[in-house]
Amino acid sequence: MSPEEWTYLVVLLISIPIGFLFKKAGPGLKRWGAAAVGLGLTLFTCGPHTLHSLVTILGTWALIQAQPCSCHALALAWTFSYLLFFRALSLLGLPTPTPFTNAVQLLLTLKLVSLASEVQDLHLAQRKEMASGFSKGPSLGLLPDVPSLMETLSYSYCYVGIMTGPFFRYRTYLDWLEQPFPGAVPSLRPLLRRAWPAPLFGLLFLLSSHLFPLEAVREDAFYARPLPARLFYMVPVFFAFRMRFYVAWIAAECGCIAAGFGAYPVAAKARAGGGPTLQCPPPSSPEKAASLEYDYETIRNIDCYGTDFCVRVRDGMRYWNMTVQWWLAQYIYKSAPARSYVLR
Repeated sequence: MSPEEWTYLVVLLISIPIGFLFKKAGPGLKRWGAAAVGLGLTLFTCGPHTLHSLVTILGTWALIQAQPCSCHALALAWTFSYLLFFRALSLLGLPTPTPFTNAVQLLLTLKLVSLASEVQDLHLAQRKEMASGFSKGPSLGLLPDVPSLMETLSYSYCYVGIMTGPFFRYRTYLDWLEQPFPGAVPSLRPLLRRAWPAPLFGLLFLLSSHLFPLEAVREDAFYARPLPARLFYMVPVFFAFRMRFYVAWIAAECGCIAAGFGAYPVAAKARAGGGPTLQCPPPSSPEKAASLEYDYETIRNIDCYGTDFCVRVRDGMRYWNMTVQWWLAQYIYKSAPARSYVLR
């Protein structure tokens, strides 16, 4: 394993005990403590390149404040334009960011586009209420208010999934901060159920990458082999690739589960990335909260069995990087023009 991979693994493993510390904390400590940990990790791994994430956040927040009714498209254009500039830094003769900066920037792009879309939905809902002349109750998944700059920063730098995902909406983040009776939400047992395959996947990754190292394909001797041998070599290389991501995403999910992040009653029928699809009233007492059955489908990012044993490419895409697949469907495919077959 490379030094960068070891650093990723350490960050993921550290997030698990930190999650247990934050689980029963109050909303203020959760918000600012999680942001402080995330910012500290970003500064430690990215150094001065942290400035890229700050510029992206400030630009998106400015667009939200200036044009809340159309900030989704503006934020999409801004974040992806800056991402293009970010990827071209070396071509422009500017310092090349670290791989960790790239990971932070990618996840931040997803979060900020989602935040802008949620703010736009809130603004449109408020305009409809004013036009109809009466006030409606809170809609499912709708934000209570437009987040301030400090609230946007705290969401952006929250340590949960800051480098590896899973992606989560601002509404999911708020639900974690305001979680009623967090002590009643189970963490240890769901974590153990989720984590048990990770050591096996890690062992398979080390074994396959040792027997079939990726560096071999960069050597001239590799291209002297027969074509069938080169094609076969791709099978264990891709196998090692999957095992590495399985370990990383399972560890990231375990960090969320430890903090109770993304926990919703089963009756809410939460979806990966999107959160609850049915309205579920919050429990009114610790006893009622403890009697509920919870799941962590909102932060579920990988279905290992489905990915390896599905028979259709479409299903494989659905089981792989599930929260990002939801993001693409929600903020890209559904927003594309009806006749834009290339985008849809």
